[in-house]
Amino acid sequence: MTRVQAVLFNRDGVLLEGAPRSPDDVRPAPGAAETLGQLRRRGLRTGVITLRGPLTEAETRRVDTRVEELLGPFDVWAVCPHAADEEDCRCCAPDPTLLLWAAGRLCTAPAACALVGDTAADAEAAQRVGARALLLPRRGSGAQGAEEGAGDAESAAEVVPDLSAVARALMPDAPRTPG
Repeated sequence: MTRVQAVLFNRDGVLLEGAPRSPDDVRPAPGAAETLGQLRRRGLRTGVITLRGPLTEAETRRVDTRVEELLGPFDVWAVCPHAADEEDCRCCAPDPTLLLWAAGRLCTAPAACALVGDTAADAEAAQRVGARALLLPRRGSGAQGAEEGAGDAESAAEVVPDLSAVARALMPDAPRTPG
């Protein structure tokens, strides 16, 4: 297995609690800052993959600026430029477009990336390009991301209980922090 050099996170529901509609709504998920700090200290590059959704481009930039204020700078942001209702958008998982774009911006092979998401579609996007997939339980729904879809992508993904487990899964030799 290729050593992971970059970790890409879905923004909404993974790094953040829910999907913010404004900078005032940005709430980091439990353990997000600590996990990102551990990854960065170990030399892993970090990035965010997100859909614009119902926000305008300007609103999305303001939200993303607030995310960086709270969680530190990311090496890459891969943001779908399309409105939520655009039919020709090919940015959504399981299509790996945003993952490939982010890996390219980092000059990192997709196989040297890990994608942290919360749906089977996220796992499939990672699998399609040889990236490592880690899936978190979907917060508030009671359902696990790994239980939502079907197929080989799910079985190839590693289900982790929370963001703190992401750091442990990617860096098994890292010192444990109380938490």
